[in-house]
Amino acid sequence: MKRTAFATATVANLGPGFDVLGLCLDGPGDRVTAELIPGGEVEIAEITGDGALLSREATKNCIGVVARHLLNRYADPSTGVRLWLDKGLPLGSGLGSSAASSVAAGVAVLACLDINMPRDFVFDSVREGERLATGSPHPDNVAPALFGGAVACLHGIGEHVDVVTLPVPDRLFVVCVKPAFSLSTEVARAALPRDIPMADAIRNIGAVAGLVKALMSNDLNLLGRCLEDRLATPYRKGLIPGYDAVVASALAAGALGAGISGAGPSIFALTDGRDAAMEAADRMVDAFESAGHASTAIVCGVNHRGAEIIE
Repeated sequence: MKRTAFATATVANLGPGFDVLGLCLDGPGDRVTAELIPGGEVEIAEITGDGALLSREATKNCIGVVARHLLNRYADPSTGVRLWLDKGLPLGSGLGSSAASSVAAGVAVLACLDINMPRDFVFDSVREGERLATGSPHPDNVAPALFGGAVACLHGIGEHVDVVTLPVPDRLFVVCVKPAFSLSTEVARAALPRDIPMADAIRNIGAVAGLVKALMSNDLNLLGRCLEDRLATPYRKGLIPGYDAVVASALAAGALGAGISGAGPSIFALTDGRDAAMEAADRMVDAFESAGHASTAIVCGVNHRGAEIIE
């Protein structure tokens, strides 16, 4: 039996929601095919689209780690799996590349084991893929990629996380512009200070509350006012040449707000409708070019479905 799953790009650290809020994009993503095999081993048969950068060793690739975790939990010890990965997302982009691979692998393997098993059952396993890829099992990319839409990740005792899905206004469009360089999560995390001013923490808490209210009430104006981040962005934007100019160009084009997607270097903007999104994308690409970097833009709506079995 073979199953193929597709998981899309995501925007994590959405606005003020550092390590908490994430958004699933109705855009490009990664595709993983899984086939159950005897012998209890996890094999990676082929990886395409990665420029030969990813390891084919199962223990050193997030899809292999996710598959192993799932087999250990839900399969007989004699059950193994063979995997094929087709990368549609660039590495180190801030678009949830490792999360898309992890989630697609988890959903594909779970479907091979039992097509009717709820996708909640793979959440802990796909976080193990993030642990390998980034050093931490942070949930704010894998949760939206898995469940779709906008999510809030509520951190509990230890590593336990509850995922709360949030409504998304129908008119909301997303622009993500990726410059032609990568930025590792480790480098982006290292840029963060150990301590932050109390005033900045208070400002972010209020912004998160306002952002959730905006999503719940379909208030795009309030949403735009609540996208400012003071926890991570002030310390990371220096890693992205032209950041201030790119954000300013998005706002000048009518975007509701903008910020760093995930750990960067991609910059996202939210807009009211597709026309505003297309205008913002053009201006953001121009701003990056003025800063000396070519870039590519994704313009899309929000994916409410999450990861899907496609074959």
